Amino acid sequence: MVFHKKITDIIVGCLRRDREQLREAGFIILASIPTALIGLGFKDALESLFENPRAVCVAELFTGLLLFTSQWGPTGAKHPDNEGVKMNWWRALVTGTVQGIACIPGISRSGSTISAMMFMGVNRKYAGEFSFLMSIPAVGGAALLDCIKWIKCQSMTPEKAILDPEKALKCVDAGGFTPELLVGMIVAFIFGIIALKWLMNFVQKGKFQHFAWYVWAVGILGLIFLK
Repeated sequence: MVFHKKITDIIVGCLRRDREQLREAGFIILASIPTALIGLGFKDALESLFENPRAVCVAELFTGLLLFTSQWGPTGAKHPDNEGVKMNWWRALVTGTVQGIACIPGISRSGSTISAMMFMGVNRKYAGEFSFLMSIPAVGGAALLDCIKWIKCQSMTPEKAILDPEKALKCVDAGGFTPELLVGMIVAFIFGIIALKWLMNFVQKGKFQHFAWYVWAVGILGLIFLK
């Protein structure tokens, strides 16, 4: 697993009350607060955007702009010798806010958070690591909420659906756990690890901005062919 040593060091360090690891965990928790507030506060509005493909394409173009301009940040590709500054409380909050905004479909979570940290002068390698680490509570929390929703829906009967049609509709959206879903999760996990290693290589070599051409192409083609 990518960053397994980093994760282990943070967990063990916190148990041993290591000051540096406690500080690292604190930044991750701090970054998760604005993400949770945005994700939960605007959940319905964000989910409705999935039904608007054009909005997703526009968000892709915005992602490309972030990636491309990141090269001019204090630790971007145009400044290869700048080692960058350390993470602090306000940079963690800003990065967490950007992660929350990245709940908008079409905006890359990792792309936007890494770019934001580069704009704030954070070391490129650390930016990639922190972007992954702060995704754990965000993705894990979202998965937990979906799991709870699915469990609650298991008690839904035709009689209850008649009495509470709104809840019944939400249960339809929740879907169910199937073998196909399990296979999809496993495949996504494997290719996610491969993609993450590839991404970190690009970030550390100062080639992060090259991803902009890909997302721009996707966004433009989408706007052209979508009716």
